[in-house]
Amino acid sequence: MKSNQYFTRIKTFLFIIFIGISSSFQANNSIPVDSYFNHLSEVNEQWNNHLEIAPNGMVSFDSDKDRIQLHLNLVIKHLKENSPSGLNSNQLSNRLTLLNKLQDYANKKVFPINKYHSLRTPYFVDHLGTNCAVGQLIYFSGNEDLVVKISNEHNYDYIKDIRTEGILEWANEFGFTLAELKWIQPGYPPTQTMDQVLGGTNGSVEKIVINNLNGGFSIAGNFTELDNSACLNIGYYINDQLSCYGNGIDGKINDIQHKTDGIYVFGEFPHDGEVYPLAKYDGVNWDFIGIPGRNGATASAANFGGQGYIYEVAIAHSSIPNHQEIWHYLNSNTWERQAKVNGNINDIIASGYGRVHVGNFDSVIVYNSNATIDTTFSVNNVVISKNYEDVWYGITGEISETVNTVKEIGGALIFGGTCQSSAFGNDVCMSRYFNSVLQPLYLNDHQYLQYSVNTIAYNEGSEFAFGGDFEVMQGLTFGYNLAKYDLIANQVIPIAMLDHPVNSVAYMNDDLYVGGDFEINLYTQSINYLGKMSSTVGLNENIAELNLNVYPNPFNSILKLEGIEDGAKYSILHTDGRVVKSGIIENEKITDLDFLPKGSYLLQLESEQGKVVKKIFK
Repeated sequence: MKSNQYFTRIKTFLFIIFIGISSSFQANNSIPVDSYFNHLSEVNEQWNNHLEIAPNGMVSFDSDKDRIQLHLNLVIKHLKENSPSGLNSNQLSNRLTLLNKLQDYANKKVFPINKYHSLRTPYFVDHLGTNCAVGQLIYFSGNEDLVVKISNEHNYDYIKDIRTEGILEWANEFGFTLAELKWIQPGYPPTQTMDQVLGGTNGSVEKIVINNLNGGFSIAGNFTELDNSACLNIGYYINDQLSCYGNGIDGKINDIQHKTDGIYVFGEFPHDGEVYPLAKYDGVNWDFIGIPGRNGATASAANFGGQGYIYEVAIAHSSIPNHQEIWHYLNSNTWERQAKVNGNINDIIASGYGRVHVGNFDSVIVYNSNATIDTTFSVNNVVISKNYEDVWYGITGEISETVNTVKEIGGALIFGGTCQSSAFGNDVCMSRYFNSVLQPLYLNDHQYLQYSVNTIAYNEGSEFAFGGDFEVMQGLTFGYNLAKYDLIANQVIPIAMLDHPVNSVAYMNDDLYVGGDFEINLYTQSINYLGKMSSTVGLNENIAELNLNVYPNPFNSILKLEGIEDGAKYSILHTDGRVVKSGIIENEKITDLDFLPKGSYLLQLESEQGKVVKKIFK
């Protein structure tokens, strides 16, 4: 996607962006002294129509929750004392009942969390199922279906932009005007901000790979400086410091693997007049490694571990034009060719399905141990070699025209790739493979524009982050090149507006690290190729405030619950979003859970207090 396409909406949205940026970096810190009116109008701009109601004087707040609570307290008090003219007795009674319920809601200070947007944004229902103030009014009135409908159609819109059928009728029945609902509805500050990692780099970052051996990560790309010091193409981040592996390495790095004996890189590395597919850094020197009979080969992807071998690597070589081979480096310190594909391999991972190889290829030749052809079969960009068996197979179904990346999440394989929409339909940008079924997750619905999902990262819960070269629109909210996918809601949510593609994402200590070709976020914020997105609100914040206790955790056949009443609805979900059991809480427990296999799950509870989600284990 060309860079000028990213700025087509600047004139329309620039004013909004500049207003939001200043607040996006203080989302949950103490809020400085300012006038009551300025604080309240930041929560809801409708205060411009109610200047006389705002208290006089200056004030500061410990958190935005306190500021939202004050906003609601003042609005509720005014609405109780000033009902619209012409209401009948039923409308007045309904109105007063709901305003009292809204006061209870304000007193608890359990408000939606803005997890997905870089600006202050309304959330009708957040990712934990917490309703906004207007949503809670509708929920308390017994119109749960209307809450769900508005959330599905206009979850991040202000009341003035909500067109859901039934909202006008509801407002009339319960004695509210649309102007009052507009005044009630707050916007919520962002809980995530992106910052440059120290001095960043002076060129693109292609790979971020977590090093589980030391708690840091390696980065590779096309740069000559790292944190403003000389470094060629590869370095590492640990203890809030960026450092170089020696002086770096010349060449193109396509993959990184960490071992106790050193850092292995795979790609194209010139050295002493030769080109090598891999190199190893032992902490002092670089050692260049070739494959016998494949002098001058280049590597596109690799993976460590496996039965009978140390690592595997996908290579291209002049002797096999338009093809790539998969080679194993055996425990006997010798090389063995395993397979050849007609096309290219972009990523290799270990999974419960076996070793998964993805890219752009349509057939596979598998070799036996004496280097003769064992079998040949057709595939569609994916081939898997089973764990502990010498069996290779492909999968069927809708998948990207080129698969760039694969990640195992909750027992499912998530594929991301290149996709282009046309007059004939929408291509698949992301898909999920589970129980032998390949299901499209994210389609390119922008006609004739080519999109690309380049990288996927998963931390915990029901969401994963992905980056690439794409545009996401959700109502009036949009973003470029970095987003999250909610497996429960089956929804893509933009979380940044980066001016160029994202090449790699990785989670470390709950923070999302992002590398790519980008230099600007939110049109104005400088992020030199390497960014860090921090979350200031954890998954369980609302749960803690509701004093919910779920035990034992890990569980076997029974879950006991304290802090939620009998009759509340529950759902137990796999981390990929599939509901495995649902029902009603009885006797403060959930029973008959023996059938669930060991693993992690999400427990979603819904009561009059709203919805909460807790991670549970078996």
